[in-house]
Amino acid sequence: MPGVEEGLNAGMWTVGLAVSGNEVGLPLEEWQALPEREKAARRDRAHTRMHQCGAHYVVDTIADLMPCIDDIQQRIRRGEAP
Repeated sequence: MPGVEEGLNAGMWTVGLAVSGNEVGLPLEEWQALPEREKAARRDRAHTRMHQCGAHYVVDTIADLMPCIDDIQQRIRRGEAP
């Protein structure tokens, strides 16, 4: 996960995009055409790999990002660092 590694090396909070990122690597139309069982397997595999690479947060798509941003802001206010 080059993006996650770059963020970690820069000392930043990192958020992996499991489904819409490179790990699943499918255009939206192909993703939507997959059977639900295959989607779940690919999603789970991507989440696991991103966590293993050290991502602080992992979400499916950028549409799921705001709760991570809110949590990161709270952590920064408490004095936490990545």
